[in-house]
Amino acid sequence: MTAAGSPKRVAFVLPWMGGGGIERLTLALMQGFVDRGYAIDLVLTEEGGNFMHLVPKAAHIELFECPRVRHTIPRLRDYMRRRKPDAMIVSVWPLTAATVIARLGLKHPPRLILSDHNHLTTQYSHNAKAWAMLRLSLKFLYPRADALVGVSQGVADDVAAIAGLPQAHTTTIYNPIAAPERTDWPKAETDALWQDHKGPRIISVGRFKKQKNHSLLLRAFAKIYAATGARLAMLGEGELEDDLRAEIAASGLSDHVILPGFVVDPSPYYASADIFALSSDYEGFGNVLVEAMHFGLSVVSTDCKSGPAEILDNGRFGRLVPVGDADALAEALAQTIAAPAEKDAMKQRALDFSVENATAAYEALAFPAD
Repeated sequence: MTAAGSPKRVAFVLPWMGGGGIERLTLALMQGFVDRGYAIDLVLTEEGGNFMHLVPKAAHIELFECPRVRHTIPRLRDYMRRRKPDAMIVSVWPLTAATVIARLGLKHPPRLILSDHNHLTTQYSHNAKAWAMLRLSLKFLYPRADALVGVSQGVADDVAAIAGLPQAHTTTIYNPIAAPERTDWPKAETDALWQDHKGPRIISVGRFKKQKNHSLLLRAFAKIYAATGARLAMLGEGELEDDLRAEIAASGLSDHVILPGFVVDPSPYYASADIFALSSDYEGFGNVLVEAMHFGLSVVSTDCKSGPAEILDNGRFGRLVPVGDADALAEALAQTIAAPAEKDAMKQRALDFSVENATAAYEALAFPAD
């Protein structure tokens, strides 16, 4: 499929380049494959996103403008025939399933790796129609892929269970989280981000949507800010932003909570914070936990499916609390303020989730005979 002497081509398929964790890790993987000498394509079903300007210059970009997944199938099939990628790494159901359909019957099909980034049962089982479609597509289409990846063991096991496959048919590859280029931001600059607050600084990073349960974090923070003198910065944007602002005002927290909006590079906030808090109802992995650990932050997280417990080694590298329990989250935050984690240990743990490790793992699935 690849012309003699030309590099093998790997395509990364996503809905768009929004500012979330999936897009961040895809950027890291793309650069990892470029560094290993591969040609890369980025295939997007919708144009735009906060990270478009970060796509490696070496990438060929295909934009479909197909917001409905079923309309992507003929476009994906045409793309495979024209560009003839050697391998495709596809993220986010149902785009994963659509790509399997698009590949059916091709004379020279690319090797297909499907990567899921959330605990699908938790994400979809409450919606009867979506759950039925998910189960059917995983049962009948996922076995046709060359490799199935979960970004945590919990996600991988969940995919296997839904698809009716042995666990050995899925592979766990933890998300690649690149080490920050710098951690030594000027103190005057970072203090300004916190409005010169001198007490404990707590940070969260994530889209303002139901899954992330920022309301839980606000309720927990309301219980401890007066006694601890802490301030909370919540980085992100999303459909629940107005609700969060209203809750902050109603709780009397306007002088104690900062909402900087979406930040392309949150490094200065990480570098100047003390604690990272994750309040999600569910996750696939939890990229932001590793990002925070790169800066030596202490971590408090809900013990949600799936990822945080694996990242934190079941509490060895941070405090885990039950999902939805504001009292437990508040207590863990207060305990962490009083007894923070050892910074060097957190930084060392973050190195386990390197771009090099993840790139090598995906490369082995894409080109197993090489």
